[in-house]
Amino acid sequence: MKTTEPWWESLYDDHLADVLLERTSPSEISLATDFLTGVLDLREGSTVLDQCCGTGRIAWSLAARGISVLGVDIIPSYIERARRRDTIVPLTPCFQTADAFEFRASPLRDAAFNWWTSFGYAADDADNLRMLCRARESIRSGASYVVDFMNIPGIHRYFLPRVTTCAGDVTLVRDTTLDLADNVMRKTWTFTLGDGRRIVRHSAVRLYDPAALQSLFLQAGFDAIRFYGDVDASPLTVESPRCIISGRNPP
Repeated sequence: MKTTEPWWESLYDDHLADVLLERTSPSEISLATDFLTGVLDLREGSTVLDQCCGTGRIAWSLAARGISVLGVDIIPSYIERARRRDTIVPLTPCFQTADAFEFRASPLRDAAFNWWTSFGYAADDADNLRMLCRARESIRSGASYVVDFMNIPGIHRYFLPRVTTCAGDVTLVRDTTLDLADNVMRKTWTFTLGDGRRIVRHSAVRLYDPAALQSLFLQAGFDAIRFYGDVDASPLTVESPRCIISGRNPP
């Protein structure tokens, strides 16, 4: 009987982690941490869910500030990387392999976030909505949730069909097409390794513009919706590098 490969196995592997996740600069991690602590009103002793935590770099950065972090990700090797970080912090993060479409934190957290475009990979809007619902069900009343997503108006205006990234002896070429009929961004990820081997991966993410993101947040039960254009908390414009949306679990 033919089985279908899980969507995440076709993209998220150690090569992607090495080239992108692990090479984010410490200054970028620090700025993201500053933003999250401010927007989510986190302080020493606060509890937060890092939904789709990847290899845990932001989780550890928050933990260094005395914040209790629960990080979940569906990729077992990423969770193992996160656990193996040799970092001394006031509160060691807890990491768990779990599906963010289904996972609910218990006990409830003071806030939650989903960072680095880890949202929108399901073809069905109802499935993506489930991830937002699970986040709201994981935080206390009055708490906030943040999603870091692509700025779709800016992508349409300044579309780049090819981006090349080099990391050590690995080169990653990302070829992108915009499927406007299905409202999907499709990418082909080609990794060329130091020994000449080529590994090709594919991905598809929904093109949710700010209005569509706001609609999904409202459907998930959030209120007090706000948008930001970057981690400096600047207003969202077509020029913004990111579309960061926050919502509150109503009191």
